[in-house]
Amino acid sequence: MAEDRAGRQKPPTSQDVARLAGVSQSTVSYVLTGSRPISEATRRRVEAAILELGYHPNSGARTLRSRRSGVIGLMVPEADGDDGVLMVFVRTIAREARRHGYDILLVTAQEGADGIRRVVRTGVCEALILMEVDRHDERIAPVLASGLPFVTIGKPEEFPHGSVIDLDFEMLGRMVLERAHEEGCAHLLLFGALDHLRSRNDVSRFLAGVEDAAEEIPVAVVLDDGPLAEVPARARRLAAPHARTALFGLGGVRQVLFAMAASGALAQEGTVLLALGGEDLADVSGLLAPVPQIDPRRAEVSELAVSELVRLLRTEDATPRVTLVEPRWLEG
Repeated sequence: MAEDRAGRQKPPTSQDVARLAGVSQSTVSYVLTGSRPISEATRRRVEAAILELGYHPNSGARTLRSRRSGVIGLMVPEADGDDGVLMVFVRTIAREARRHGYDILLVTAQEGADGIRRVVRTGVCEALILMEVDRHDERIAPVLASGLPFVTIGKPEEFPHGSVIDLDFEMLGRMVLERAHEEGCAHLLLFGALDHLRSRNDVSRFLAGVEDAAEEIPVAVVLDDGPLAEVPARARRLAAPHARTALFGLGGVRQVLFAMAASGALAQEGTVLLALGGEDLADVSGLLAPVPQIDPRRAEVSELAVSELVRLLRTEDATPRVTLVEPRWLEG
C-alpha cells in the first residue's frame, strides 16, 4: 500500500481495488453504484478486493452520511417458524432506535448481498445493522463498499471494519462443559445438527469454546446429528453406571425438551438437559423447573447494537470495536 510524505500508509483507493481485481476503475465504480449491470464473476472479484484492502469510498461515504434520513437498515434472518427469538431482537432494536430518534427499515437476510446493494442504492438508510452474520459473510463486502457505518450482531472470521456486538459464544461453550462436569456427567451430548452448522459464526465459536475447555475438563463431548426425538434415548445409552450425560443444543431444544418430558427422561438420574433460555422456551415453562438455563441476554445485545451504531454515527472519527456480552446462568 502507498505511503504519504510522513511515511504513513495511505488508505486504499478505487484504483487500488481495480488493480487488485484486474478490472478498470470505472468497473469498480459500477459495482459500487449499481449503475450498470456487471457479471457476477466480476462483481465477486471487485468485492473480494474491497474486502481484502478494507477500501472505504470516502467521498461516497460523506455524501451518504450527509443524507440524514433518520433511518437504520436492519437485515434480519428469515423466520424459521419459531420467530420468538427473532422478535426479541427486532422489538428491542426498534424501541432503542426510536429512543435515539431513528426509524428501522427491515430487510430479510435471504436477499443477501443483493439486498444490501438494493438498500444502499435507494439512499434511504444512513447506517446498517446485520443480524446472524456467518463466519464468511457475502454481505460484508457490499456494506464496506457503501461507506455506511454498520454493526454486526455476530462475529465474522475476520474483523469486518464495522463494530461487532454479540454474545460471547466461546465463553458459553466453556460454561456448558463446566456445568456438565459439576452435574457429575461423563458425557456432553451436543444436538441440533451442530456439526452441519459449523459455518455459522455462533455455532463455530461455541464449539471452539467447548473444545478448548475439553482439554482441561474430563467430560467426553459427542456431536449428535440424528433425529431430535431420539436424542433422549441416545443420551441414556451413553450414560454409564453411576454417571450421567448432559445434553445441550443451539437448535431443536424445545423438541428435545418435549421428547424428554414424554419419555420421563427429565426425571431420570441418567440425563440432565442444559438449555439456552429466553422467550423461545417461555411457553413450555411448566417443564423447565429441573432444567438449568443460560441467559442469552438478547435484549442487552440488541440495545448495545443500537447504541454502538449511534456512537459511530454521531462521534467524529469513531473507530469500530468488538463487544462480547458474557452469558450467565439463570438460577431458580
